[in-house]
Amino acid sequence: MDDLAATGRTLPYRPGDVCWTVLREPVQNLGLSTLLLLQVTHPLVAAGVEQFSSYASDPFGRLWRTADIMLKMSFGDPEVSARQSALFRRIHKRVEGTSDEGVPYRALDPDLLMWVWATGARASLDLYERTFGRLPAAERARYYEEQKLLAYACAIPEGHCPPDLEAFGEYFDRVIETELKPTRLSDKLMHRHPDSPRLPLPGPVASAYTRFNILAAGALLPVRVREMLDVPWSPARERAFNAMLAAHRAGARVVPARVRHRPVGYLVSRDRPLQLLRTPPGRRRRAA
Repeated sequence: MDDLAATGRTLPYRPGDVCWTVLREPVQNLGLSTLLLLQVTHPLVAAGVEQFSSYASDPFGRLWRTADIMLKMSFGDPEVSARQSALFRRIHKRVEGTSDEGVPYRALDPDLLMWVWATGARASLDLYERTFGRLPAAERARYYEEQKLLAYACAIPEGHCPPDLEAFGEYFDRVIETELKPTRLSDKLMHRHPDSPRLPLPGPVASAYTRFNILAAGALLPVRVREMLDVPWSPARERAFNAMLAAHRAGARVVPARVRHRPVGYLVSRDRPLQLLRTPPGRRRRAA
């Protein structure tokens, strides 16, 4: 399949695109926390998040700000999409430093950007196909070409991404084998560290939310990473997660796509990121 960028195509996605369907399905919400966990098993990504992000003091605020940028970049009007791409670059331009191991990093390093993008590209297709079945080969190839448009909008140079989905899979496996490892931040996200972020939720709800995220991590992380991070997994856990996918699949049979996709449209239409469950400013120092 031809490189879409070579034809002059840019974001946003539009009706008829494979990404228009795959990325707007509600089932994608099941993988959000796992996505961050997979990203920060890369030590230099973890260093940037720890040193510059508000994930610890305001976890849901960070989630909504990230969603605001990425969804508007993907699905907003062309002018909105271009502004979000420029905002993404401005935010990441200031993120540079040195990891605890003494390795310098900068967030606009194409290789680091590509790993973060790659985790989302892989996870979104994986969740969609687990729920609705494997896409035909031509649609999978088209999905990957469309995903590269998002990569370029996120400051990855054209030509830097693997050329096709098969090469992408080889790249993904190579990074897992040669660059990933448990980090202090992955321990915090697994709530195994004394400085793990405190969620702005009542105790039983926060505990249930954490247990769900660990269940999702067991289901969605590549096996090598799941074992590396010692994420619990069992046939019973697999059945529980598959039941969630079955519920989404059953819901999709009776709820039209225009209704299922409405939450994404709402978030894209907002002038500001959603404020739901944000940690109040006065509590953020204690939550850090």
